[in-house]
Amino acid sequence: MSNRFMRWTLGGIILGLAVYLGYIVIGHVRSNAPPPIDPPILEDADAGMEGFVYRQTKDGMVQWEVAAQRAEVFEERHEATLVDVQLRLFGHDGEEMMLDADEGLIDTVTNDFELRNQGDPIVIELANGYTILTPQLHWTDAKQEIRTPSPVTIQGNGFTITGVGLVGHLESEEFTVLDHVHVQSSSQ
Repeated sequence: MSNRFMRWTLGGIILGLAVYLGYIVIGHVRSNAPPPIDPPILEDADAGMEGFVYRQTKDGMVQWEVAAQRAEVFEERHEATLVDVQLRLFGHDGEEMMLDADEGLIDTVTNDFELRNQGDPIVIELANGYTILTPQLHWTDAKQEIRTPSPVTIQGNGFTITGVGLVGHLESEEFTVLDHVHVQSSSQ
């Protein structure tokens, strides 16, 4: 009886150690496993993508390019909403304007788009050395025009121009501040 009792006891101990070891190994594997990947929530979007690039061309030349970290496309509304956006507008001589924005919206029929920043203003760097700052910007592709109803600051060549609203034409490189215009020279 004592031999049988010893075998049962040793068998129980070994079984208990095996269960305990299995519990430890499974717990370790679970704690080191990557978290499950949740599918993105697209709400009403027809498509969602990471690394979105949208280009407008004319006569084989790129006129502008919008790149976004993330985008959601709504086919029925002909829109793409964008997050972490970079825009490059090109003129005849190459790159004319470059800017970054927090978010944006492209009309995929008209190729018009809007860009917005929630905090710091959008910084528009022009090839001629001027910089425009504004919290939002609208591009009308048919007119090749940028526009904003928001406060705007233009800096460059020793001047700072502030006001509300702006209209600019890329081809002519003419920009007009619409209201409450103040000009300050840095040489004063």
